[in-house]
Amino acid sequence: MAKQMKENVPYCAKCDEEMQEVLLPKYEYEEGYVMHNASAFRCNKCGKVFFTEAQAKEMKARTNELKEYTFGFERKVIVSGKSLVVGIPHELAEHLNLKQGQKVKVFPIAQDGLMVRKA
Repeated sequence: MAKQMKENVPYCAKCDEEMQEVLLPKYEYEEGYVMHNASAFRCNKCGKVFFTEAQAKEMKARTNELKEYTFGFERKVIVSGKSLVVGIPHELAEHLNLKQGQKVKVFPIAQDGLMVRKA
């Protein structure tokens, strides 16, 4: 007996099962830009994730917005006296409203990096 399929509901191409709309806690539409609560459809049987055209457009727009508000710079570590020094680019200093002589705190982040905060 043939399965009755609902209109406007995605079905898994692998399992032929109705997919359920879910919110993915984290999803990288584009590498390096993680968005939270991305709307998608997921197969309850195999776990395959599917995005409608509208969902994909929304993720692209959200990724573009993330790109506007996140930027990074690559700098070389140099030596000054007995200390290692990393220069703060003018654009970043301006964005954070950092001024010459202002104090900052430096915190280790596991073995991978560090975080700098205004004191």
